[in-house]
Amino acid sequence: MENKEAIIKQIIVVTDGQSNAGGNPVLVAKEAFKKNIIVNTIGIIAQNQKEEKPLEEIIHIAEAGGGMHEYTYIDELYQTMQSVTYKTVNRTLQETVNKQLKEMIGQDLNDLPPESRSKILHYIDSFADEVTLQCCIVMDTSGSMANKIMMARHSILDLIDSFKTRKGKGNIALVTYPGDGGKDYRVVHDFHDAEEDLEKKLCLIQPKGVTPTAPALRYAIELMEDNHSKFHTEGVLQLEETMG
Repeated sequence: MENKEAIIKQIIVVTDGQSNAGGNPVLVAKEAFKKNIIVNTIGIIAQNQKEEKPLEEIIHIAEAGGGMHEYTYIDELYQTMQSVTYKTVNRTLQETVNKQLKEMIGQDLNDLPPESRSKILHYIDSFADEVTLQCCIVMDTSGSMANKIMMARHSILDLIDSFKTRKGKGNIALVTYPGDGGKDYRVVHDFHDAEEDLEKKLCLIQPKGVTPTAPALRYAIELMEDNHSKFHTEGVLQLEETMG
């Protein structure tokens, strides 16, 4: 996959309900995917919740954003957040390899003999630990999140800690919604802010208000594009160049 640094860009929307202000987040997720940013979603459900209908929207957001969706209890959010992040890496790399195999030999991974397929999958697993991750968490902090915010804070910090065990670089940003003073969103942590300040910033988040998912998601796209334009060099391989 060339001697270049590869980057995977993903947004993770974390919510316990449906958006109710600011437009349609499904359309925004579609915009993100066109810009080669994968949008994943995590729906937080209550222990006694009998149905997931209020969180159906997360399925449509993830589908439009080329990502995956998961449901989780709040005390398992940290595991789900990490699982979604790293599954996205592996899936993106597999799609990239499949496209290259199709172009070179007219076959994909599933068509290869077991031994050859196993070798390539092993390579993908190894490379997944080295690829650069650019991840923006878009966190619902509306009023309904009041009794869940502490676990949500810990889950974000755990994800950052997991980045430190990887060989590849990991950059993280956090956008919460709604924002302060009637604004739709708030940038709690940008990609280039000092990591040691994040824990303090997380403690200042106070859940309140409505759920304007679309504006927060749109701004997350802007953040990622701005971060990419500042640091894009000829030595960086964008995986979309191989995925098409």
